[in-house]
Amino acid sequence: MSSRQCGRSVHIIANRFDVFLAVPTRLDASRPRASSRPPAVAGLVGPVKSSRPTPVTLHDLPENEDEWEPENLEPALTREELRHSIKTWQEELGHRGRPVSGRTIVVVHSLPYVCTLHPTKSLSTPYDAQIISDDKDELLLASGAQTPLEMGSGDPLLRTRALHSPPPARHKIPPSNFPDPAKSLRPSFHPPCPPSRAPSPDSLRAAEQDLPVPQQQRHRWVLHPRRGHAALNSGLKSLTDGPLVVVGRPDDLVKVDGEVLRQVELGETEKKDLERGLRNMAGTSNTAIGCVPVWLDDKVHSDFYEGYCKTELWPIFHYLALPDTLDKKTEDAAWQSYYDTNLVYARKVAETYVAGDLIWVHDYHLLLVPQMLRELLPNASPYISLFLHCPFPSSEYFRNLPRRESLLDGMLGCNLICFQTHSYARHFLSSCVRVMGYEAGSGGVDARGSITRIAHCPIGIDVENVEIDRQAPGVAPKAEVLRRIYAGKKIIVGRDKLDPTKGVLPKVSSLGSPNSMIDKVSDSIFGDWSPQLRAFERFLQTHPEWAHKVVLIQVTSPSLGDSPSLATKVSELVDQINGAHGSLEFQPVHHYHQTIERDEYFALLTVADVALVTSIRDGMNTTSMEYILCQAEAKGQLIVSEFTGVSSQLNKAIKVNPWDLGGVARAIESCLTMSTAEKELRHAALHATVSSQTAAVWAHTNILKLLESLQGEQASQNTPPLDVDHLVSRYQTAKKRLLLFDYDGTLTLIVKNPSDAVPSPSLLKSLPILTADPTNVVFIISGRDSDFLEQHLGHIENLGMSAEHGCFFRAPGANKWTSLTEHLDMDWKRDVLQIFRYYEARTQGSFVEKKASSVTFHYRNADPVFGLFQAKECQAMLESMQESLPIDVLVGKKNVEVRPAHTNKGEIVQRLLYQYADTEFCMCAGDDKTDEDMFHSMARIFSTSTPSSGPPLIPAPESLLLFPSLGDKARSSDGELLEPRASRLDPASTFMIAIEAKESQGARMTMANAVLERYDVPCVRCCTFTGADDFFYLMAHSPEQMVSLLERLASFSSVT
Repeated sequence: MSSRQCGRSVHIIANRFDVFLAVPTRLDASRPRASSRPPAVAGLVGPVKSSRPTPVTLHDLPENEDEWEPENLEPALTREELRHSIKTWQEELGHRGRPVSGRTIVVVHSLPYVCTLHPTKSLSTPYDAQIISDDKDELLLASGAQTPLEMGSGDPLLRTRALHSPPPARHKIPPSNFPDPAKSLRPSFHPPCPPSRAPSPDSLRAAEQDLPVPQQQRHRWVLHPRRGHAALNSGLKSLTDGPLVVVGRPDDLVKVDGEVLRQVELGETEKKDLERGLRNMAGTSNTAIGCVPVWLDDKVHSDFYEGYCKTELWPIFHYLALPDTLDKKTEDAAWQSYYDTNLVYARKVAETYVAGDLIWVHDYHLLLVPQMLRELLPNASPYISLFLHCPFPSSEYFRNLPRRESLLDGMLGCNLICFQTHSYARHFLSSCVRVMGYEAGSGGVDARGSITRIAHCPIGIDVENVEIDRQAPGVAPKAEVLRRIYAGKKIIVGRDKLDPTKGVLPKVSSLGSPNSMIDKVSDSIFGDWSPQLRAFERFLQTHPEWAHKVVLIQVTSPSLGDSPSLATKVSELVDQINGAHGSLEFQPVHHYHQTIERDEYFALLTVADVALVTSIRDGMNTTSMEYILCQAEAKGQLIVSEFTGVSSQLNKAIKVNPWDLGGVARAIESCLTMSTAEKELRHAALHATVSSQTAAVWAHTNILKLLESLQGEQASQNTPPLDVDHLVSRYQTAKKRLLLFDYDGTLTLIVKNPSDAVPSPSLLKSLPILTADPTNVVFIISGRDSDFLEQHLGHIENLGMSAEHGCFFRAPGANKWTSLTEHLDMDWKRDVLQIFRYYEARTQGSFVEKKASSVTFHYRNADPVFGLFQAKECQAMLESMQESLPIDVLVGKKNVEVRPAHTNKGEIVQRLLYQYADTEFCMCAGDDKTDEDMFHSMARIFSTSTPSSGPPLIPAPESLLLFPSLGDKARSSDGELLEPRASRLDPASTFMIAIEAKESQGARMTMANAVLERYDVPCVRCCTFTGADDFFYLMAHSPEQMVSLLERLASFSSVT
């Protein structure tokens, strides 16, 4: 339906391209409508959006796609305000028929625990709260380390520091052992922590033989918080207003002696005990967290994690090249492991899911889970959000992935996708447009009629716990030691993982190392130099006055993917700088490749004069935020790479391009010579940002935005798949049937060349059988011209047809076409054609289709972004002419069409419903926006009907032959006004079928849902005419399925 008929004012301003007509939400029609925002929180969460149709504005388009502005979700509310808003939204959604259970299912790759298996001879219940820790546990307690957490003795996630504080580090730097520059020729250098790698099959079998577990031997599991991911864990811990379930794989399984425990070594008893204990951690508390373990074969998990996540996704998402040794066979196997693993997670979530749960999926490991959940829970309409912690690359980089389409479709199974920064969200939007050809804009991504909202909200840290940690008793003594060692010198601190994106790694020449993937990646991006170390070297070269007055303390934390050759190369580079700029008494660079304790870490951040973060790509970087809190007294300055997510959040930090060595050197000099007043001003702004945008606020903001996305213009609702058996049953019992079909995309596939969309043999076989049945009236209602329909379908007897969106009509059994526009002024075609030709000449791949009563500009074969931009420019010009010309401007699938005003498919459907009022079964099928008018006319017959008011009445159609007096009621041959007719249809026998691509089966909302809500029709998802459980709006997933359905219906025909 056109903008004029919809009652929408559609405007466009030049130089914008990226905002589409957002589809309004379809709410439960069985409940009374209310304002879309609860009055109690209207003042907190912004402007009120009405659930009724509102004018849609196409905002200014940027000159390029990278200027799109997604909704800014940087939290402006406090945690308590957010909690209040969440509670109010939950109540409001419950009133609207979309209840929220209050429980959140968090889906992560790995559970946040190190699970230690403790064998014991005791026959007592391993989860007894009174069980006594063994000697090793007591030793840990005596040493001041965090008490190990036993299953069943309370929920460890409720402890203030349970998830934030890591267990004791393997490699420590005692306060007295910091290297003294006067006594050391080079900094102490420890080898990396032994990675937790899978043993070989032979050693695994040997382990199974050497470690039998006697039947009488009992065991218990002890939990330690898993190191890392403190911000995520803190955010989850803050969600205390309802139960929380964490679904993930227990990756860190160890024996009591610290030896890595592979899952294949666990017996069923150990697995079940751990699973039971994890599930029962929450107990009966509403504020507790329970865990659901996902058990994966070690080989499958290795192929999933190392073979696909780290080999393909991680490099591309961090702007690194894919390995040149990646062949198709290897890639196919890795993708299959990724798909299978995501399916295992999705099934585990589906088993855990209860109606009304919120599902929150995390990070790039599980991108397929959202759409899989839609397929596993087709009738549940789950509420799903995805948060991507890592960067999202530009579309030009993302499109290098061989499975890019599947990944995007998997992500678009969400109601809400949230990114760390505006630019990541912008890149995702661009990928959806360029890779998939979807429409995207400020409302989100329109994936075949299903709207997914896109937003960004940066993660924060647990400010309260960081303050506790930095003021812990062990921090001050260590800080004092550091000040004594480096007395009289400025201290620059860097703390990063040893991976290619952190700006520390040099080139690695040995491509045959055990971790050759990381070696190859670092080689491809860094060449012969390390940005961070080289930048410090440049500073020393260009500012000799700072010689022997400044030191760089670089800590690189060991990780699972460490390569010994990388560590060696870093050491060589450090030696090179120290040799050039140091002496026997002084070394400018001190490098520690080891895991340091929290006290030592916070001591470093406290004494630093400058923190240097030169990551090449980083999703956020929470070290920067912790440094700001630690500088509450000293006001040290932060230098941060503009390629980190945190740079967009910390506006008063010194931002640098890590590839610009001179720029980084100048930034170091600026920080070292900055005035006290400027330091205080910058630090005050940074501290305020970090203190207000915490991990707790981040978590609550994400939950709030997910709830908001469930209603309003961006809501998503599940449309049930087509129940063929139910439809066939109704078809067989009806004495009169009306079958209405769109053509392109409904009975035939959409193709780039419209002339190639010819009917299939199966369709040509089924249609004559259906039309020959005297109980059937069959119509093809298409946007095609009459010549095309006549050529391909004209030979079928008794087939009714309508061409050019209702401008031409041929009744069943008739030989001639009737023009419904013959008395209309068609002079507008000349002006419209001239405009279309102008844009055709300037848009490569586009073409103009001229029909008898309409003109269409097609850009399906053009560049998706530029074609959309040109189409909207063209649309703006045409809509400016609507006041003076009797035209409607219709935006379809990759086309803009202009037709006479008040002519559309809905008018044809209304006439047919009126003419065949004795119809007992009606099926109407379409696939795009041009079919909205048909669905509107179908639904309108029930809009004023109730069980007590009798059968629905069909109004007489409006006449189109009385131009310019459009809208006059039709009259009979003797001049009498035609009266409404009573219809014999009921919702249970009325089937409106939206066709969507097979990949979107189970999608939440089709465009037809939106049109029903747009026209305020109460029978949207379930019809109040017969009750809330009588679904009458269904969905098929392809033209092939529709043709198969016609074949089945034809088999029941009386003439078969």
